[in-house]
Amino acid sequence: MHRLKIISAYTLACIVILFGDNEKIIINKLDLIGNEHVSLNEILFIVRQRPPTFFYRQPEFNSRLLKLDALTLKNYYHSKGFLDVQIQESHKIIDSKADIFFKINEGKRYYLSDLKINGNHSIPDARISDLLGLSIGDPYNPVGINDNLYLLENEYYNLGKLFFTVDIKDLVTDSVSVVVNIEEKKDVYIQKTFFEKTGNIDSTIILRELTYGEGDLYTKKETDKTLKQLREMGIFSMANLIPVRVANSDSLVNLVIEFRRYKQREWYSAGGYDPISFAEGSPELPALSATIEWRNRAAYNTPKQFSTKILAGVPLETDFANPRFRYDASISSNWFLNIRFPTTITGYFERFIIYENYKKYDKSIDRFGANFKQRFQIKNRSYIENKIVWEEFSDKSETNIQERSLLSKIYFDRKDDPLYPKKGYLMDFIFKSTGFGGSREYFKTDVTIQSYYPVTIKSVLALRIQFGRMWNWDDNYNDYSYEKFYLGGSTSMRAWDVLRFSNKDGIPLGETIRMMTNIECRADIYKLIGLTIFSDGGILTSEMSSISISDMKWNVGLGVTVRTPLGPFRIDYAYRLKENKESRVQLGVQNLF
Repeated sequence: MHRLKIISAYTLACIVILFGDNEKIIINKLDLIGNEHVSLNEILFIVRQRPPTFFYRQPEFNSRLLKLDALTLKNYYHSKGFLDVQIQESHKIIDSKADIFFKINEGKRYYLSDLKINGNHSIPDARISDLLGLSIGDPYNPVGINDNLYLLENEYYNLGKLFFTVDIKDLVTDSVSVVVNIEEKKDVYIQKTFFEKTGNIDSTIILRELTYGEGDLYTKKETDKTLKQLREMGIFSMANLIPVRVANSDSLVNLVIEFRRYKQREWYSAGGYDPISFAEGSPELPALSATIEWRNRAAYNTPKQFSTKILAGVPLETDFANPRFRYDASISSNWFLNIRFPTTITGYFERFIIYENYKKYDKSIDRFGANFKQRFQIKNRSYIENKIVWEEFSDKSETNIQERSLLSKIYFDRKDDPLYPKKGYLMDFIFKSTGFGGSREYFKTDVTIQSYYPVTIKSVLALRIQFGRMWNWDDNYNDYSYEKFYLGGSTSMRAWDVLRFSNKDGIPLGETIRMMTNIECRADIYKLIGLTIFSDGGILTSEMSSISISDMKWNVGLGVTVRTPLGPFRIDYAYRLKENKESRVQLGVQNLF
């Protein structure tokens, strides 16, 4: 009986501990004592235990995390040259609120007074000191040396010095002297390459993706390029290259490439709020979209990929673009006629619903066709693309519209980041020619230039200029796919409704000449929240003589952005400067440009 009472009491205590109301301890404030060279604002961006703000909610106080914050803060002081810093953390809890204190003794700040580099013959001293972040007269940063050491390693690897060694020693007195001892050793050459876990894929198909040959100098640049091309095959989710020294040799290696395959056949589905295209010539519109795709990554155990896909999208910005449904099937390969030239052949079918005044059903238009697309990658995200298109429109009229076209695109991207650029530029040139026996014959060109200039660490000035023109367009053509130029909406002129920058009774009117500029000042406010001040200017016309700054329509506005892994989500308020003094609120996904 006594044992039963003990067990019952223990069980009750556990229940109370696990399920009882435990009052959370929240963080009330954070104080620094003794800090002179590091501000409180800097600390608040480093530590994890900090007071709540409008944009940040700390769930509860954690003494273990507080000790880790003290180590993080000490490491930060070391990076500023305070090698003797002492930090003591403490806290006080009153009424379930914690006050955090960091008592800091910064100590002496050490500067780099002397730098010696020994044993380097292939890379100059100035380059090594720049890679390691060592500048005489600057605060000594041992943390930065460790963080940047891989840059020096990559530099030597690209010179074939695979087995080089580096030893960095510092002498701390009143200042710091650093000695970098390098042993470059011999150039390393490739003897053989071995593949592991390729499955049923023919090794000759993999061999043609290698950018080096037996006997070549080992360089990280070429091995990285090889791994990139192997992953671009679409068959392998991982390709890991390991150099193995050849026995009794200090200048030869064998390369072992280990693979991990994707599932060969799979269903793929995706959905969300994305920018998708509702017409061939119009800009993408934010929409609720869903995609179902069946994919064979290695048809007949070759690098050719087969895909069949159904896409549905519902636009949220406009009332005239109806839900879009599209079916297509495609086959693609990175090789064409034994030349590495990524090629895709796609056949598709779409249905358009035309309404009278966008309310009463009028007729249906079916569009079906095929395109042949080839892309040549230049560097990083830059490429040249050519596309041949054949398509036919079928409606209740007596004659169908058949369009045959050739499109060429040069995409030159030098932005530092594809989603959140801070500096760099982008140039996009498009030329389209139609005819070739089709129902329409016209020419179209479109040029886009984007540039980004950092203003401060957390802000950037962004500029976009677009100019487009068409020749030989017949006004009798029905512009079903919005091939003419249109403006308006969250992707162009934000104070106008989608494609209704120029309209007649609410019906979008396109023109053969378009000029537009967008200027944005983007700034990070706090964590994931950003602020954008912008101005958009544009003109649509059919005569070059009509283009002038005075005739352009302008809007100004303010936007709030929220960072996501797929790009920023935007809420923009835009106000027209001249016409009717109207305004619009636009929702967008990803930056305007």
